[in-house]
Amino acid sequence: VLKISTRDGKDCHSRFGLLLDQVKVSLDIADACIARMAELPQGPINVRLPKIVKAPEGHTYCWTENPLGINGYYLVSRGEKTPWRLKLRSASFNNISVLPTMLDGCVVADMIAILGSMFFVVGDIDK
Repeated sequence: VLKISTRDGKDCHSRFGLLLDQVKVSLDIADACIARMAELPQGPINVRLPKIVKAPEGHTYCWTENPLGINGYYLVSRGEKTPWRLKLRSASFNNISVLPTMLDGCVVADMIAILGSMFFVVGDIDK
């Protein structure tokens, strides 16, 4: 089900093609999930969760794969109800790091296509 999409081109057309390939893979994964859900036993699924979840004292770093790339999370806890610190490094922050190289020497008319082919959310990068 999972096919890793890659492209050799280093232009806007290749980046858009890669995005379309990733959409197809995502649809294949969704179809596989629906098929697996049909195999589950019928009936309600109920799991009791505590009202408050306390993270144990210490620190940890983990990452998740998201539509725009990989997000990193750094959590520091003192064992209280709320974390002492939670730092998010969004995929958008990493994705825009190549913009100075990509925009070097390009004409203004090409900036629209270049920025449109990059995967970032402005709200993620203004921190």
